[in-house]
This record gives sequence, structure tokens and C-alpha cells, in this order.
Amino acid sequence: MDDSSPPIDPADYAALVRDASDEQLAAGMQTNRDLILDQVFEQMAEHLDPEISREAEAVVEWRISGRDDGGHDRYQVLIDRGTCEVTRNGEREATVIYTIAPVEFIRLVTGNASGPELFMTGRLTVEGDLMLAAMTQSWFRQPGPPASAGA
Repeated sequence: MDDSSPPIDPADYAALVRDASDEQLAAGMQTNRDLILDQVFEQMAEHLDPEISREAEAVVEWRISGRDDGGHDRYQVLIDRGTCEVTRNGEREATVIYTIAPVEFIRLVTGNASGPELFMTGRLTVEGDLMLAAMTQSWFRQPGPPASAGA
């Protein structure tokens, strides 16, 4: 897949993630990490629910670990009263910071994992305003994986 390829439909991607093993997702992230992360974050604005987030003001920082150099990729998502702007490596002071491994991140943003469960099991760490952190997922419409034909 090259940079000129159109992004995959979010519901189709959620279904692919649902049916993939952790090893398959890790291999995909290893091969196409920048492309996958950029497309996920680019689509966040489209999935923001402006009605639900109309009172919200926050800078949500995502740190996705597991880069080849041992570091993490950092994206800031500015929510401002029903609007969303994403900046890679932004310089704003974050209201809340999420740190998560790449496979768990992909499962979370596609609706294939629960944020509270990831937090309770230590696979998602949260810094900053914990009350706000508990609300941020509700501001976005998740594509959710379609039910599988065998389910």
C-alpha cells in the first residue's frame, strides 16, 4: 500500500482488526506504522460527534509506543466545542495523555477493545485530568466492527 492509496473504510478496517491476531496486527504496524497512524488520526475529525462534544475543550495527547528506536509517536488532538484538529508532535499543553502500545491502540480505536479494560490491566496509561479522560471516548463515533457472518 502506498501513500496515494485511499484510506480503507473505517467499518471494514474495524472488521479486519477484529479478525486479526495480535501477531498479524503487530506485523502490519511494523510494516505500515506511519501510514496507519496518520490515517487513524486524520479520520478522528470526521468521527467527532459535534453535538456531544459541543461543551468540550481539551488537548488529548496520544503516545503510541513501540517504535523501532524505542520511542513513541505523539499526536495531539485538540477538541474545541465540537471541532477537532490533529497535530503530529504538537506543542500544546496536554489536558490528558494516553500512552499505549500499537496493537492495543488499533484495537481501541476500532472498537475492538475497551478503554477501561485496557486501563485496568495496565495496557493503557493515563496522565492528567482523569475525569476528562473518562469522557473523551464518548465524543467520538466509533465505526465498530460489523458482526461477523459466523457470529
